[in-house]
Amino acid sequence: MAKKKPAAKKAKAEGVEPRKPWDWLGEGGELALEATGEHPVMYIALGSEPKTEHPFNLHRDIMSIPRALRDTLGNIPGQVARAADRIVKKKITRIIGTGLGTSQFVAMGAAAAFGDFADLDGDQVDSGEFITSRRNWNLPKSAFIVFSGSGRTIDANRAALKAKEGGAYVLAVTSVPHSPLTKISDDVIVCEGGFDTGGSDTFHYATRLAAGMLLAIELGERRTPKRKNFKLLRKQLNGIPGWLDENSAMLDARCRTIAKRYKNARGFITVGGGPNVATAEEFALKFDEMAHIPAKAMCPDRHIHGALGLTDERIVTAVIAAPGPSYPWLRQIAQATVGLKTPSLGIVSEKDTDIARMMDYVIRMPAVDEHIFTVPATFAVQLFPYYCAVELGDINPDCQRSNIPKHARVWMELFPRGSH
Repeated sequence: MAKKKPAAKKAKAEGVEPRKPWDWLGEGGELALEATGEHPVMYIALGSEPKTEHPFNLHRDIMSIPRALRDTLGNIPGQVARAADRIVKKKITRIIGTGLGTSQFVAMGAAAAFGDFADLDGDQVDSGEFITSRRNWNLPKSAFIVFSGSGRTIDANRAALKAKEGGAYVLAVTSVPHSPLTKISDDVIVCEGGFDTGGSDTFHYATRLAAGMLLAIELGERRTPKRKNFKLLRKQLNGIPGWLDENSAMLDARCRTIAKRYKNARGFITVGGGPNVATAEEFALKFDEMAHIPAKAMCPDRHIHGALGLTDERIVTAVIAAPGPSYPWLRQIAQATVGLKTPSLGIVSEKDTDIARMMDYVIRMPAVDEHIFTVPATFAVQLFPYYCAVELGDINPDCQRSNIPKHARVWMELFPRGSH
């Protein structure tokens, strides 16, 4: 009977780093934990300059979205086209996206586009849930897309290994070339933007989502060329960086204005339909990460069948209302906030004249296809929670509370070196 490899050796052989305590603090680790209030360990982990007031590093990261998108859309078309060619050649019928946290929400938004643009069975799953699942994923007929900013997220890489062993075509969509994930994958799409300087994925979400949308367009052109106006969709996607450049100052000011009003909310309900369920999820996550305000993401019917009893004057309902099939359902949510006289925020297109009138505050995005809408909406759903943190005054949004010793200690235990 063959001896089992030790866990550390097995993980190294698989191309992922084994779980172990962080060692970047050396022998003085405990002293660093005690001093995390003055020099947060999050900054040490990221290798970025500590900040104590606005603009924090996350503001720089969010404001870099237009440039990161422009560079990504300029550099990845060849990589995306190659992946699309191979998916078609292999007669793949399913696309499964995976990731953790923000990365899973990228997969969620992209899955909707794969179905709508290319008539593929688009699916998404948390990486850990995929690892533990006994479901028949039909991997030999699947493209397994792993969304990971660093390419070093342990559970995402283990999901990639499981999918590859099951016969899937594995595609990495990442921001770091030559990472462990890229060694596992059959093909790689490398997005631009560099490394995060704050403790939340920001521009990475937008660039990876844009890559997913471009791949969906490429697959649609090959598989179902008459299904959509793909020339228009390309034009809309490629126009997003310019639109954000022109409107970023306005959006920055608008988000801060609204944050001053809603910073003391008991919680937020973020509602989106279709591909923008993913936008709602990212919105809620950023409230959790940056401002530490509880938030719940949901689709319109989930709201109607449960959240009405939750909604009151201390809870803000944010409606992400892109033009599309979900709009009438989202309109019902807007009407509910009017009837209940509860605070509301609408993220709508610049041509919207209906839901916008029902909202207390409005943030406008370009009038584009609901799938493409997910990309510029990233800017608002990250910037607004950031400003809620800033206006609260006693929160460092870069740190996810790792500037508090007990939080820092738990971070070090849960996130071993190399796991992100």
